[in-house]
Amino acid sequence: MPESRLSSSQRTTTPYWRRNLWLILVLLVAWAALTFIPAYFARSLNFDFIGWPFAFWMAAYGAPLAYLIIIGIYARVMNRADERTEDAGGDR
Repeated sequence: MPESRLSSSQRTTTPYWRRNLWLILVLLVAWAALTFIPAYFARSLNFDFIGWPFAFWMAAYGAPLAYLIIIGIYARVMNRADERTEDAGGDR
């Protein structure tokens, strides 16, 4: 059997990538919750919010704003992780 061409350092997962994957998983769960939970309960969310039905407000304004916040959180956390990695002089 031919050996893998990856060195042992390439096969091991670094703390940087473990943290990155954990962050992606958490934000993906938040995205799924923001997408599917209000849609599932849309019929029971029939109260007015700022003059519109709450379910409409969540679909038209709330979810896109939440998605932008998720993107901002990811960018900020990863920028800080990149700075820490560069300051430490380590490879990712």
